[in-house]
Amino acid sequence: MSAMKDGCGAIIVAQSTTAYNTIKGVIASSFSPISQAVSLAQARQKLLRTDGCIIIINTPAADEFGIDGAVDIAVRTGTPVMALVSADIYERAVYRARGTGVFILSRPLKGQMLLESANLLLTMQRRIRDLQSENDRLSRRLEELGLVTRAKCILIEKRHMTEPEAHRFLETEAMNNSLTKKEVAQQIIRQYEE
Repeated sequence: MSAMKDGCGAIIVAQSTTAYNTIKGVIASSFSPISQAVSLAQARQKLLRTDGCIIIINTPAADEFGIDGAVDIAVRTGTPVMALVSADIYERAVYRARGTGVFILSRPLKGQMLLESANLLLTMQRRIRDLQSENDRLSRRLEELGLVTRAKCILIEKRHMTEPEAHRFLETEAMNNSLTKKEVAQQIIRQYEE
């Protein structure tokens, strides 16, 4: 699946127009719109104003080398970041970016490798976001179950209900008052814990 189908753009950080045009030519079939930033500061500004799905940094950037800035952008914004570095510093760059989500590639590289890596990085980022959303949903559900269970325990202890009676009570109260079971549970907990 290409990023273009989802309207995913790219910000390319490159000091020279030649480097920008080369990278743009490789990824144009998958990313749109594509814009240039000559510095990481400019890339950060563009990221605030537009929805750049991916940032590709051709190091060094005009204002700094690029790896620390790449890490900063990736960690602060969650935007997928790829840094292209020369072969002689590749190992140091990989070490510096380890665990941050910044994808490091060594120059020179073939265009197909750049395109596939950019698409892979974007796909992995989307999967991570999907997993985070699912995790958030499950956390909310667990919180709700905890409140409902606590409210049932209070009803069993204070009103001497059985577990099925407490369960039916919560459902009936929720239905009769157009509330969720969580809201009814919160009311019961507040009422008996005050």
